[in-house]
Amino acid sequence: MPGGKRPGAGRPRGSLSKKTLEVQERLARMGCDPIIGMAIIAADEMSAGKDGDRVLAGRMYAELAQYVAPKRRAVEHSGGLEVTDTNAVAAALAILRGDE
Repeated sequence: MPGGKRPGAGRPRGSLSKKTLEVQERLARMGCDPIIGMAIIAADEMSAGKDGDRVLAGRMYAELAQYVAPKRRAVEHSGGLEVTDTNAVAAALAILRGDE
């Protein structure tokens, strides 16, 4: 039988893979909720003050954010950019660099 794409073959679009289902079942058996875990880590690190790991907290909040807000997609821009006021561009760059 020749290979290739066949109508109706494979896992339905949007359905979970076997590996994903296995991981979900294992976490359920362990009583582990990764969302709650990330929230606890993020809150603990932020409340720890200067001793907390703000990078870790930021990562946890970024992971959690995808459950309450859609991820922004990259937007492709086409066309040219015409700069007519080079003084404004230089001033904006100075502000971004902290030269002011």
